[in-house]
Amino acid sequence: MASTAVEPGLSHEARGKPLEYVDGVPVYRWGQAPPHLRTQTQLGRSRLKLSLDQPVLAIIRTREFGDVGLYDPGAARRMAPLGSATKAKMAARRTCPSCLTVCPEIVRGPRCPTCSEKTAREDARLRARTCRGCRSVRDRAYPAHGLCQGCRREQLAKKRQRVAAWLVEATTCVGDGCAVKVGAQTKARAWLAERPWLLRPEVTYTPDVSSRPGGWPWRCPACAAAEEQRQAEQQALYEQQQRERALAAQREAEELRAWAAAALVARDVVVLDTETTGLHSEARIVEIAVLGSDGEVLLDTLLNPGEPIGEASEIHGITDVDVVSAPVFSAVLDRLSAVLDGKRCLIYNDVYDVGRLRHELTLHFLDPAARETAAMSAAEGEVPDGLLERALYQARERAEQWLASVRFEDVMGPYSDWVGEWSEYHGGNRWQPLQGGHRAAEDCRAVLECLRAMGRPIRQEPLTGAGWSTGEAS
Repeated sequence: MASTAVEPGLSHEARGKPLEYVDGVPVYRWGQAPPHLRTQTQLGRSRLKLSLDQPVLAIIRTREFGDVGLYDPGAARRMAPLGSATKAKMAARRTCPSCLTVCPEIVRGPRCPTCSEKTAREDARLRARTCRGCRSVRDRAYPAHGLCQGCRREQLAKKRQRVAAWLVEATTCVGDGCAVKVGAQTKARAWLAERPWLLRPEVTYTPDVSSRPGGWPWRCPACAAAEEQRQAEQQALYEQQQRERALAAQREAEELRAWAAAALVARDVVVLDTETTGLHSEARIVEIAVLGSDGEVLLDTLLNPGEPIGEASEIHGITDVDVVSAPVFSAVLDRLSAVLDGKRCLIYNDVYDVGRLRHELTLHFLDPAARETAAMSAAEGEVPDGLLERALYQARERAEQWLASVRFEDVMGPYSDWVGEWSEYHGGNRWQPLQGGHRAAEDCRAVLECLRAMGRPIRQEPLTGAGWSTGEAS
């Protein structure tokens, strides 16, 4: 590809054997193709262009450009001469904006390569004549340190101050207020001289006791004894704190075990769970179940929420068809009240289930409250402002009174503390998912299983600084 002109009399015979054939076209190594053939780029440099449907006669395989086609220059057509305007545009693109020289290649940027090299050399000479400290410029280049005499003296003075401060730190006891010498400055200087990176003036070095030469004592005998006593006191204090934490954890675990064990045999304990139309604040209950502490089913029924269940069916499997003939919440409220009357109601994540009960109770009491408010306004002969707000306020008050008559207790928090899976992100024990079947009665039984696991006797072990055993995992 070095030749850009079509040379007459070149041989038409290949200089080597083809590597292979691609669609009948021979493929040659570099320099092995017939010499008279040219690439499309070489034809362009010779002011030739390919004729219509001109075939590829050979292929040359290159490492940089891959397979390149070769053509017969005799079958190519001569290009039309360029116009003066086109030539002027081409020359303008190759003209350097700085020195106005027409370069062989297009100039991209404010300078051609020659001007860029010249500017770089000038910048380097200017930097060599500029002080790195005060930025003053002189006629000749500065020494290797790149500083004028004033800046060099200031730099060396600072280095001497750093070295002197390090010598004091390295040869003096590190005890508070102690000035006893524990090493010789001569040996410290020799140790420092072996580390040239600490002696460089441009290095910002702060003396530190951690850079004390190896094998040197850090403290005098008196300070060393005092430090040893202080560490022994700290270790004793740490071990005492560990024992106290272990005892506190053991007491907490025993309290959780006693609470769970007592709940399993208490006759006033029931477990409640609900399934709803979703997790939003307006979700309705579609199933509710209440089981006794012995597993007896006290209430287990589907509820018609009065609205589509939606995507929640994919979780608990309850569909609109299942609840079409089910009672509404108001129809089972008297039975629910009788089951929960005077009972301790245990719920896994009571915040959510109590919130759903509050919503259902508010809707239940809203109609009677609205009727009473309407009757009062009819008796007075006028419609007061905020009629709906007054009815809603009365309904919420009645809902809170109903909820206050039941003692709700959460199981998820104590069970998660019993498992003890710490979460650095939340800064507490990670909440454990309930291993139920996402149906109300099954989840109630899963809560009872959690209580049975928590109520097992704790395997006592000797208290040590490493902690203690919280019991068997369920």
